[in-house]
Amino acid sequence: MKLKSPIRLIIVVVTFLIVIWMCFNFFIALKTGEPFSFFGNGGNKDGDISSFVVAGVDEDGYRTDLILLCQVNNRDNKISVLQIPRDTRINNKRSDKKINSAYYSGFDVMSAEIEQVTGIRPDKYAIVGFDGFCDIVDALGGVKIDVPIRMKYDDPTQDLHIDLQPGVQKLNGEKAEMYMRFRKSNDGGGYPEGDVGRLAAHKQLYDAIAEKLMSPSGIIHAPSVFFAIKKNTETNFTGGEIVSLMKDALKIGKDNVGIYTLPGEGKYIGGVSYFVHYKTKTEELMKEHFVLD
Repeated sequence: MKLKSPIRLIIVVVTFLIVIWMCFNFFIALKTGEPFSFFGNGGNKDGDISSFVVAGVDEDGYRTDLILLCQVNNRDNKISVLQIPRDTRINNKRSDKKINSAYYSGFDVMSAEIEQVTGIRPDKYAIVGFDGFCDIVDALGGVKIDVPIRMKYDDPTQDLHIDLQPGVQKLNGEKAEMYMRFRKSNDGGGYPEGDVGRLAAHKQLYDAIAEKLMSPSGIIHAPSVFFAIKKNTETNFTGGEIVSLMKDALKIGKDNVGIYTLPGEGKYIGGVSYFVHYKTKTEELMKEHFVLD
């Protein structure tokens, strides 16, 4: 995805740092000691609360394999991130009832469906192509991951071939993309916990990238990572929104970041596999960790 203005270069860094939430303190030290990490505005009209979406799209650019609802709360000095499983079932007028297909109809539709599930309607987004994860991992020289299960899947129609053995290993960009995209094998086997297990695996990759970025070698790789993010992200953040919240976001710090997963379970409905969220538990989680619109 091509970015249309120089300010997007900064925005893209922000985007990925939100996803890998531990990283933004690294970038503070990267320059001259001045803050270098930003979070965009949006979602909530209260200037102390900013809600937005970070999503990873598949190769066709229409479906979101990764959906994160992020909220920067300067009032309570915390950052909250909700992982929304891609197969989450939505009540809508479209034939496809999964939330991951909403982006094809535009961000307004995607935002409305996120609100239906969470009670928060974000108006800002950052969309990261899966090529971005591949490029970023390669820019870092690879990352060490404990692959939780055997990952083997082939789909010639998508030119998708995944082949990873379980265990601790160093993944390059190509293998990291396999790791991110794996859902189940051709025989139907996969994560015992379904989408929840997949999200936990994704978080392990974010943490590994964060750890690598914050290591001494991360400084050496920082310029390459910077441009890898720039090349693969699309966003509607403006430069003014970034600057206005920069200092507030930096005050929060990485120790006050919480990552949560939408409560629910996998179910087959009409022969289709969905993730059905628990409404009451979701409401409780959102009230406890987020500020609702």
